[in-house]
Amino acid sequence: MMKLVRITSANDECLDRLIPLYEESFPAEERREIGQLKRMIETQPAMYFNAVECDGELSGLFVYWELGDFYYLEHLAVYPEMRNKKIGQQVLDYVAAHLKGLRLLEVEPTTDEMTTRRVNYYRRNGYEVLDKEYVQPSYHAHEDACPLWIMGNEETSRLPEFIERIKKEVYRDRRGAGA
Repeated sequence: MMKLVRITSANDECLDRLIPLYEESFPAEERREIGQLKRMIETQPAMYFNAVECDGELSGLFVYWELGDFYYLEHLAVYPEMRNKKIGQQVLDYVAAHLKGLRLLEVEPTTDEMTTRRVNYYRRNGYEVLDKEYVQPSYHAHEDACPLWIMGNEETSRLPEFIERIKKEVYRDRRGAGA
């Protein structure tokens, strides 16, 4: 059985075990520097950095933001040795059951088999592409922004407002990230 365990301390030993997975699963331009991540875990109440446990074993990580009118799903990763056990599916099932209302996420545009598979995976889980013109702000002050797509579990006329809130709330602490 899958469960999420929220990490709220930068000194959590579970976090130390998850950092290598975070760094291996997401390219540098799609993740925070570790010092910044640790600071945000302790200071951003809207950010939920979760350890994913399956049958009592640490299996991965899942980061989401509770932004009032909607949720923003930021990162989901499962250890390679734990893949093909439907853990990611269990996380998305949990999200559908417990995070009621609008849920948004970013995904790379379909340019190859892997990115196409990822978009189709989210489609099978009730998400559709809502915006193909979105540009993700850089996590780092010295890098360019990254073109991505926004997917969501339902249409909303407030999407432009919500995208601005993601940029403000999720990416605002990106400058000076090495602290």
